[in-house]
Amino acid sequence: MSAPAAAGQAAKPLVVDVHAHHVGAPAVRRIREEGAEHGVRLVEQGPVTRVEVAGRLTGLPLVPPLSDVPTRLAWMDAAGVDVQLVAPWMDLAGYDLDGPAGLWLAQVQNDSLAALAAAYPDRFRAAAAVPLQQPKLAAQELRRTVRQLGHRAVQIGARVNDLGLDDPGLDVFWDAVEELDVPVIVHPAELEVPERLRRLFLHILVGNPSETTYAAAALMLGGVLERHPRLRVLLVHGGGFVPYQIGRLDHGFDAAPPPVRARGELSPKRLLDRLWFDSVLHDDAALRHLLDVVGAGRVVLGSDYPFPMRLDRPVETMDALALSGPDRAAVLTATGLFGEVSPESPSSLSAPPRQDPGGRWTA
Repeated sequence: MSAPAAAGQAAKPLVVDVHAHHVGAPAVRRIREEGAEHGVRLVEQGPVTRVEVAGRLTGLPLVPPLSDVPTRLAWMDAAGVDVQLVAPWMDLAGYDLDGPAGLWLAQVQNDSLAALAAAYPDRFRAAAAVPLQQPKLAAQELRRTVRQLGHRAVQIGARVNDLGLDDPGLDVFWDAVEELDVPVIVHPAELEVPERLRRLFLHILVGNPSETTYAAAALMLGGVLERHPRLRVLLVHGGGFVPYQIGRLDHGFDAAPPPVRARGELSPKRLLDRLWFDSVLHDDAALRHLLDVVGAGRVVLGSDYPFPMRLDRPVETMDALALSGPDRAAVLTATGLFGEVSPESPSSLSAPPRQDPGGRWTA
C-alpha cells in the first residue's frame, strides 16, 4: 500500500481495483450450517468444494483465494492496488431461488463482505448482492447494505434468468439505486449453456462478454437509462462488445422495425457517457480502442481477482499505454465513478459530482 505523504507533499492518489470477488469464511460457514433449508449447499468433490444453488453446481469450485484474505492482500501489494472493491461471486447470485431464499443468500454474502471491510477499512470496500428475481426484496436488501453495512455499490447479473434488465418490473430496484446513489456493477451470472461451450471455456471467453453486451443494449435501447437518469452503470470485462459495436447499436436505434424499435428517445451513442467500463481486456490495442471510444474518465481499473481470467498486473497494463498524467489518474483512482479516495480518509469513497438532466452539476 502507498506510504503516507511527507509533510508539505501532495498525497499520492490511491489505486482502486473495482472488479474483484470474495466469498468470506463466514459466508461459507453459514452455507454449510444453514444453506440446505434455503436451497443452497456445499458439495464436496474430492479435494475441492462446489456450491449447489437451486440444484445447479457452480462452474468452478470454491477456489481458496476467494476466501484467503492474507493471500489477497499480498496480491494487492504486488499488483500496486491500494483499495479493492470486493463483490460477491456471481455463481452465487441465486436468481433461480425463490424470493426469501434468494434474500437469505444475498444477506449471507453481504454480511460477510461487511465484516471484511470493517476488519480492513483502509483496503476494502464492499459491493452488495441482491435477490434481483424479486425486485422489491432487492431494493430492501440494497437499502440495508448501504445504510446499515456501508456498502458502496451493488453488483447484479446481466439478466435475471430470461428477463432483460429493461424489464419494467425492475423499476422499483432502479428507483432504490437512484435513491441511495450507488454505482451498479453489471456482471454476467453463471450461464446455463450446453457442454459444447463449456468444454472450450467458451461460456466464459465469449458468453460473458456477450451477456454484458446484451445487458448494456437493454439498458440503452430499453429506455432504462432515460427513465432513471441518475444511474451510474459499470460494465465489466471492458464492456463486452459494446465499444466495438456501438455503431451497430446506434444504427439499429433508427433502422429496427417498429415492433422491436428502441423504447427510449436517446440513441446509444448519446447514452455512452452514462456507462463506465473496466480495464479487463487482456490486450493493449483493445484497451486503447476502449479509451479512444469512451475516454479515460469512463474507464476504471479492474482485475477480476481471483479467477483464471484475472489481470495479475492491472496497473502495469495501464502504464503500458503511456497515458497522460490526468488520464492515468482518472483510470487508476476511479474518481469519475466513485469520487476520490483520500489516503488520509480511505473510507471517503463517495459519489462524484455529475450533471442532472437539466444540465446543472449536482453533488
